[in-house]
Amino acid sequence: MFPRELNPVDGVTQEIGYYLAGMEEVRGQLRNALANVPDDCACKPAVDRAHCIGALVLHIGEAEWYWMQMIISGHRLTDEDRGKPYWDVLKDPESFSQRNYTTEFCFSEIQKIREQTRQTLRSLDDTDLNRVFTRKKRGQTTEHSLRWILHHLIDHEAQHKGQILMLKRFMGLENEDE
Repeated sequence: MFPRELNPVDGVTQEIGYYLAGMEEVRGQLRNALANVPDDCACKPAVDRAHCIGALVLHIGEAEWYWMQMIISGHRLTDEDRGKPYWDVLKDPESFSQRNYTTEFCFSEIQKIREQTRQTLRSLDDTDLNRVFTRKKRGQTTEHSLRWILHHLIDHEAQHKGQILMLKRFMGLENEDE
């Protein structure tokens, strides 16, 4: 048996590398959770009024894109952005279920977003972890450090991974760790 370790990801500064390593660990767990989700289940709600697995996967990407591109990088939302498969994906669950996205499509979309995140993080260094970024939403302004944002993204993905595992159980799909 070997000890579990978390090593910083190459290509970014050390502390940012540790956060990115945490993000990658949870992403690997999500990948394992999705491994046996049939495509016909990706856009099908497991229970009434629940979001489907594919929508939750894309929502994970949407949140990461929002924080990294709009808040950290200062990107302004465009009509092209609003047309992306992940944008406002939880807003209309019934409409989403008609899209027939595959499990792999949903996962590949969030992997593209992860590569954008890596690019953004390469332009920063450990002194930026305490830099404060302003977020304006629904008339309120909040401030968040990069350190908090990276932690939040890890936590957010882990929580939705848990939802996905629960939905799989409701659908009668085996979970990898069981």
